[in-house]
Amino acid sequence: MSKKIVSLSLFPFQHQYNDFRAIEIAKEIGVKAVDFSTDLARFDCRNPNSVYSKGDEAVTEYFSKIKHFADKDGVTICMTHGRGAGFKNIKEEDEALIENARLDCLAASVLGAPVCVIHAVTTIFMGPDCPPEFMHKLNFDMFARIIPFAKKHGVKLATETFGDAFNYNTCDFFGNIDEFIKSYNDVCAVEDFKEHFKICVDTGHSNKATRFNNNPEPAEVIRKLGSNIIRLHLNDNDKITDQHKIPMTGCINWEDVFDALDDIDYNGYYNMELSLGYFGKEYMAETAEFAVKMMQNYLDRRYSKD
Repeated sequence: MSKKIVSLSLFPFQHQYNDFRAIEIAKEIGVKAVDFSTDLARFDCRNPNSVYSKGDEAVTEYFSKIKHFADKDGVTICMTHGRGAGFKNIKEEDEALIENARLDCLAASVLGAPVCVIHAVTTIFMGPDCPPEFMHKLNFDMFARIIPFAKKHGVKLATETFGDAFNYNTCDFFGNIDEFIKSYNDVCAVEDFKEHFKICVDTGHSNKATRFNNNPEPAEVIRKLGSNIIRLHLNDNDKITDQHKIPMTGCINWEDVFDALDDIDYNGYYNMELSLGYFGKEYMAETAEFAVKMMQNYLDRRYSKD
């Protein structure tokens, strides 16, 4: 794309209000592209009140209405955020995750979103003593079952970079960039998978991972992962907690991050995934508006010579 476009994750507004109001707020604050979340309790096939429990036709009808509403407001849904938990090696929960992920892929397709983000298996649920071989097997098995749904619905899955397992005060297993790359390559080694499996870099997660295992800074993570990166979750923090702060307000070296994105010829959306309530819920829209204006101004100034 010629002009660098800022995108915003809608999760805080979807959680606080509803899906339609979230898109309406995006229009009001001047956001042209958004990350729409289906990783919410109301999108769960086990919930009898959820549209996910009412069949594919109902899911298609609901998300068609959202797509129409977004189109009317001039808002592009450039990605969706699907399952955020990963397999837990608990049969009932893992089977529910697969069905929910299938519906996430259907929803993304109906919304016109080319990418759906799905989290990997995490130490947060599996514990720090889970054998590495089992973590890799569980992660492979999960994505091997979901990718065919992405292929069927014409979307790509993006696995997200991880940080720490806060409940164990340790690096998340796939927060270790070497383990992350190994797992990614294992999945992509399957010929039928590699075109449908990409990466979303979460700068805040990668920043937290630098506390462990000599993990690289977010910019170097970007360089290591290269052209496999298809989407971004840009956010900042203090390396300790997952603050999801506005870029430039934590300790990440953002000049290096954008240099790295240039190095890999990244040409996607500059999506921010932010916690918007830290000045109070009544200022969420204003906080988001400031963040979007700041980021768009930064990109316009940086790339004004292009």
